[in-house]
Amino acid sequence: MKSKGIVYKIMIKHIGMKWRLFTVCILLILSASSEVKAQKLIADTTGLTIGQQINLTLEITVEKGEKVQWPALLDTLTKSVEIVRRSAVDSMVDAASGAKTYRQNLAITSFDTGFHVVPPVAFRVLSPGTSDFTTKETAPFLLSVSGVAVDMEAEIKDLKPVLEAPYTLRDFLPWILLLLAVALLAVLGWFYYQSRKKNKPLIKLTLRQPKPAHLIALEQLELLKSEQLWQKGQIKDYYSRLTDILRSYFELRFKVSAVEMTSDEIISSMKDVLSDAQRLNDLKKILSLADMAKFAKARPLGADNELSHTLAVAIVNSTKPAPELNPENKISASESASEITKTEN
Repeated sequence: MKSKGIVYKIMIKHIGMKWRLFTVCILLILSASSEVKAQKLIADTTGLTIGQQINLTLEITVEKGEKVQWPALLDTLTKSVEIVRRSAVDSMVDAASGAKTYRQNLAITSFDTGFHVVPPVAFRVLSPGTSDFTTKETAPFLLSVSGVAVDMEAEIKDLKPVLEAPYTLRDFLPWILLLLAVALLAVLGWFYYQSRKKNKPLIKLTLRQPKPAHLIALEQLELLKSEQLWQKGQIKDYYSRLTDILRSYFELRFKVSAVEMTSDEIISSMKDVLSDAQRLNDLKKILSLADMAKFAKARPLGADNELSHTLAVAIVNSTKPAPELNPENKISASESASEITKTEN
């Protein structure tokens, strides 16, 4: 009796499934037999294998002047039918009637076997001269999802072995970089050993010698002369620049804070440096004319302005350091002198 009850339950279950399937088919036939709609949801096939992807075309045609509110589809059409990807909405206008067709392509899939009803998709259309939207729906259709055919009588096969990927340059790149690093360290170690052996630095840095103070001063004096400030009536600026050049030169050349000194303090500090009394008097004259031009608003003659520049150049040239003889030049000079002596002998 127990087995008969189980058989009855299975029969009732199958009869219920067939009745539901029959009802769905009747509804789809009734919807398909109605008038041809301007809105469509067309599938390239209604049967697919589980996990397979098929294409849907969502389309609507409206009259000239009508506006369409496109349906906001999520990532599923039903709980068993998923949207994998979608294209942008494209449009095309009929030149004769002015009607406009909107179209979007969808890719769908399902991982649930059986029959699934894809429900209608609703558009909202606004006609000219009205403020209310009209809802237009596509016809539903039935989607059949079948499972993968499995031969139950076939021999059970073992799992396939893991495939070995071919070697690429990326696989060897870390080892190549390691070898290059080891080679570089070996070369640097050899150079370090050789330099230590010869008591020389590993890397010889060539230090750039700073420009001598007298060359800087002479360049600035030449630039001041070319600007012709006093010829343009800028007497105060001319003497300010001239004395600033001398102050900076004294500070770099003799290490005195001439920039912060008054004219009398500069003369006092330069007495021991300017051994020539004439050059000290020249400095006094320059500073005196500069103070008169800057503070008393005096306007020295053009000849005095030219003379101040000339005296400043003379002061720099007379106080610049004596040129150092290159030891190689000394050797060559002594060698040439010995050769002359040998020739005379």
